Amino acid sequence: MNHHIFRAVRVLGPNDIRLIWRDGFFLTFIIFILPVMGLVLRLIMPEVRELVSEWVELEDYYGLILASALVAGEPVLLGFVIGILFVEERDEGTLLALQASPLSLRSFLAYRILSAMILNVVLTAIGIKFAGLVSVSWLEILVAASLASLGVPITVFVYAIYMRNKVQALIMLKPVQAWGALPVLLFFVPTPWQWIGSILMPLYYPMRFFTSAANGNAEWLLLLPGLLIPGLAILWLFRRFERSVGMIT
Repeated sequence: MNHHIFRAVRVLGPNDIRLIWRDGFFLTFIIFILPVMGLVLRLIMPEVRELVSEWVELEDYYGLILASALVAGEPVLLGFVIGILFVEERDEGTLLALQASPLSLRSFLAYRILSAMILNVVLTAIGIKFAGLVSVSWLEILVAASLASLGVPITVFVYAIYMRNKVQALIMLKPVQAWGALPVLLFFVPTPWQWIGSILMPLYYPMRFFTSAANGNAEWLLLLPGLLIPGLAILWLFRRFERSVGMIT
């Protein structure tokens, strides 16, 4: 399996770059906007803090702001980009053609999703360090970003299964972004509703882990539900994806 994934990277990597570049500035902008946002937050947050200081101590919410904007924002956007590629290739018959090639569709799937998840971790870490608003260790950043990267395959599979064409996929960008942002609301509701809501919004776990780390008390036990709930969602969506394309194992 590893051999097939490495082969997929060598054969398909340049083609993926070409596809993203073909769609021009829009997709490239989506991929790299959040690390740039980190720099913007670094510049504007001190001024914003002064403006609202009479009503709220904004520094107490820096961790939550970064968790919402960067930790949860990046995997949704990357999932959108990879999901768009899948929709295009499904419409062009590429996914079915892969089943007759030496490179299996599962290897292709693993290559593309794992590449996006790794890129998510890198870009999220860069964005957080660029922001420089909180004191969080590299380990805590990598753990939060890795948990959040599970949002990439969820977004990808939703696009690959349910989007009928590229136009519909583009229209759904805002609802998908909203799904990534909504977990911030769970921080302001009673505890039972936090856990109930997190079933449908699993990005709550990396957001809460990062926020707790930024407050100096990382909640490491969140790793269990943070892996289990999105993992089950990914497994269920993967089975749906198999049926939708008639995948040959």
